[in-house]
Amino acid sequence: MRKNVFMFFLLLSFFSYGQKKVTVSGYVEDKKTGEKLLGVSVYSSTKAGNTTNEYGYYSLSLEEGKHTLYVSFIGYKTIEQEIVIKSNTIIDFKLEENSLILEEVVVNKPKGENKVRNVEMSVNTLKASTIKKLPAILGEPDVIKSIQLLPGVSSTNEASSGFNVRGGNADQNLILLDDATIYNASHLFGFFSVFNSDAIKDVKLYKGGIPSSFGGRLSSVLDVRQKEGNKKKFNGEAGIGLILSRVLVEGPIKKDSLGNGRGSYMFAGRRSYVDAFTFLDDEFKDNVLFFYDLNLKANYDLDKKNKLFLSGYFGRDRFELPKFLGTSWGNIVGTLRWTNSINENLFFQSSFIFSNYDY
Repeated sequence: MRKNVFMFFLLLSFFSYGQKKVTVSGYVEDKKTGEKLLGVSVYSSTKAGNTTNEYGYYSLSLEEGKHTLYVSFIGYKTIEQEIVIKSNTIIDFKLEENSLILEEVVVNKPKGENKVRNVEMSVNTLKASTIKKLPAILGEPDVIKSIQLLPGVSSTNEASSGFNVRGGNADQNLILLDDATIYNASHLFGFFSVFNSDAIKDVKLYKGGIPSSFGGRLSSVLDVRQKEGNKKKFNGEAGIGLILSRVLVEGPIKKDSLGNGRGSYMFAGRRSYVDAFTFLDDEFKDNVLFFYDLNLKANYDLDKKNKLFLSGYFGRDRFELPKFLGTSWGNIVGTLRWTNSINENLFFQSSFIFSNYDY
C-alpha cells in the first residue's frame, strides 16, 4: 500500500514538472491609425493577464498547450483568439474601434482565484477625446483645466494653469511631457496651459502611491503623452478660435506594400493673436501680447524588437509694453528614446532627455 502511494506521488510530481511555462508577448495597436495603445487588457482563459505599457507592449507567462486569449480595451472591439503554444511566441494585435451603448453594470465580488498583477491607487487617466468634450474657456480645450475637475484637485485661482492636489502647493507637482520635465505649464499668465490638446494622446495624474520611477514629488505627478502619428495615411486638421489658431499634420514614414508605415510623425502648432487687434486703438497699437508653441513626435521601427522615438516641444510667451516693461518666457524640451524587447520577459528602454525653461 505504501509503495502504491509513493508511486502515485512520484507520477504526480513528474506530471507537474511537465507543465512547462512559456511566454506570449507582443504589441497592441489601433487598427485604423497604427497608434500603440496603453492600458489594454490581455488575458487568457486561465485568468492570467496583464496590461500593455506606455509603448503598447504586453507579456504573459502561460503553461504550454491550448489557450484562449482575450484582448479588450474601452471603446474597442474585444478580440478572442485561440492559440496553441509550445514555446515562447510573439503575437501582435490590432484593435478596431467600437461604439456601444452601455447597459446596467453589476459589480460582483471577485473570485479568490483571480490573479491581480498590479494595483494602481489614486490614479486618473484622461484620453484626448475626453478632454475635448469637457467645458473649456473661450472654447479652447485645456489639459490643466480638465484635471482641475477631478476629485482631490483644485485650481490655484480662476485665471491660472496651476493646480493643487489634496492640499499640496502647485510647485509640489511634477509635470512631464514624454518624460521631459515642464517647469512652467502656463501660457498667457495662466489662462492657457502649454499642452496642445490636438497633440496629446492621454494624460495620467498620480495623486498618491507615486511609482518610484518618477523620482519623487510631495504632491502629484502629471504624466502627459503625445500622439505618435498616423501609420496608415497622411492626415491634417486645423482650427481657428477666438484667441488662437492651431494646425496638426501626421502621417506614415516609409510605407510597405501593405500600406503600413515603419514609422510615423506628428507635428502640431498653435499661435495666439490677441495682439493682432491692438491696432484698433492708437494707445495700444505698439503693445505685444502673444504666445506660440510647437509639438513634434516621430517614431521608427528599426526591426521587430528595436524602436526609436523622438519627441519635442518648443513654446514661448511675449509681453511688451513700450517704454514700460517687456518680458518673455518659454520651455524647450526634447526626448530621444530607444526601446528593445530583449526577450519575452524583458523590456528595455534608454532615453536622452533635455529640458530647459528660461524667463
